[in-house]
Amino acid sequence: MGAAFACLPIYRVLMTHTPGHVVLVVGAALVSQVGLLLTLWLPWKLVVMLSGTDAPTLLPQAVSALPQKTQVLLIGGAIAAAYVLHLAAEKLIDWLCERGARQQWRASEKTGLFNNQSKTARQAYQRLLRSMASLVFACLAMAALAVLYPALLLVSLLWCALVPLALHASIRWRPGLAHDLRSSLNRLMSGFVQGGFFCALAYVVWQYWRDALPPLQAVLVALILLRQTLQQIAHVVLHASALDRQRSQVQALFLPGVQWQAPAAVRSPFDELLEPERREQWMFEVLRTQFGLPLDGTRLDVQTRTMAAGHIKALFVKVLDAGGTLKQGFLLKLFDHARDAAAQQETDLLDLGASGLPTFEWLGSARVSGYACHVMHWNPQAHRTNGVEYARGISALRIQLMAFELPPGLVERYRRSRALLPERLLQVRFDALAEAVADKSQADDIETLRLAWPALLQTVRAMPLQLVLPELSSNAVYREEDGSFRIHHWAGWRLEPLGAGWPLSQRIGMDLDHALTQASAVRALPPGVTARQAELAARLHEFERRHARQNYQGAANMAAGLLR
Repeated sequence: MGAAFACLPIYRVLMTHTPGHVVLVVGAALVSQVGLLLTLWLPWKLVVMLSGTDAPTLLPQAVSALPQKTQVLLIGGAIAAAYVLHLAAEKLIDWLCERGARQQWRASEKTGLFNNQSKTARQAYQRLLRSMASLVFACLAMAALAVLYPALLLVSLLWCALVPLALHASIRWRPGLAHDLRSSLNRLMSGFVQGGFFCALAYVVWQYWRDALPPLQAVLVALILLRQTLQQIAHVVLHASALDRQRSQVQALFLPGVQWQAPAAVRSPFDELLEPERREQWMFEVLRTQFGLPLDGTRLDVQTRTMAAGHIKALFVKVLDAGGTLKQGFLLKLFDHARDAAAQQETDLLDLGASGLPTFEWLGSARVSGYACHVMHWNPQAHRTNGVEYARGISALRIQLMAFELPPGLVERYRRSRALLPERLLQVRFDALAEAVADKSQADDIETLRLAWPALLQTVRAMPLQLVLPELSSNAVYREEDGSFRIHHWAGWRLEPLGAGWPLSQRIGMDLDHALTQASAVRALPPGVTARQAELAARLHEFERRHARQNYQGAANMAAGLLR
């Protein structure tokens, strides 16, 4: 309701600057719906004629007087014409909205509001006019229903009144349902249309059972009109909801006196779980109930860290007794639904193979209000690495990842899920690389690389795989009291050819030779795996990363190194 009232000033502006477009769009929408009505009703007329029953009614006298075969041809042509009329009216609406939005945007005399402002203006203009047209059609259709079948109109009005009242009562009873209803509004409106139509159909059956059914022709037309009316009401609700989500943008686009100001971010159920009171409640529930940890008489001291653009929250929890003495520490990671795949990937890795990884002690996973939650033991005496410590420990961590061998079952699951580096490199665009070269020498290198590409891929395809963390930053690494390093974030791990992910430097050959020596003492590597092959995998991995980000010039700069 608030969205509808907020749109009223915008409609006044539209009527001032583009009145012709508004009238034509509403008229075209009515023509489109009439054409759609005919495409639904005329086939039934055609079936009645072909079945040899009584001659159809509601046809002009001039048509009824014609031979039956001629009538069939005329009705068949009318069906095709009605559908073409419907499509043409829809195309006309799109064209009118495109021109009207452009004219309205010029009349607003504004500039530099936000990104994609022209696209947003076109979408909003079309939603505004289509919602107006849908509302006009719904009112006219209800007037037609009042003439054809008044009782069916009463059923539809009751349905349109009861559904909002029931939803309002549900939200008052459980306020959390409001977010769920907004996120599933399309399905809800589809259910509204289908439910209303079935209620009307049930009423028609009841009328037939009582021998009080009006003429069948009127019933059929009334049912079609009712369905179209419910669909148009649903469209009005969906358009209003979309406009409400963009209210500040739409008002800034169309209202002369309104400046653009980004709205405050809306708190989601995921954010609400992180509010202090709510957070402590579900943390105690997870640690005590799901993991059986004795936490009676304790309190929690929590530090929150945000990852993955706010979609993952790492909660470092210190468990303190009544006197404030530290008892133990836990890490709870909460994953928003946008990171469900990363949550599953981390669970799969740590459930099956955590024993050989430099990680916190893995306790398991749980569900908190439908969100994935991972729980680890965390030593509060450990601290996050600074720049110097990270530089000192990252090489040892990379060697540990190289030496770790995943369980065969998990390797097979990964192969069925993701493309490995050799498969991704089949998509390289050498034409784009050739356009990004700096000189003729580099162009020759790109052509030579293209010819040598199959042999390079065959080399890396034959190499063993290793665990790689593409974004292993200092934020994910902790240093224990004994000087060892631990990684607490494993979401997004990859399987790549041995050596992939190793940083490129002047010493990469010697570094990889040392790493292979260390890794082979822990993991049985196939004979013949050399540091030179591992370096090729490292360079191809970085090449593919640049190419995937369309940094073609950066990828072209690597051609000479790959050929060496």
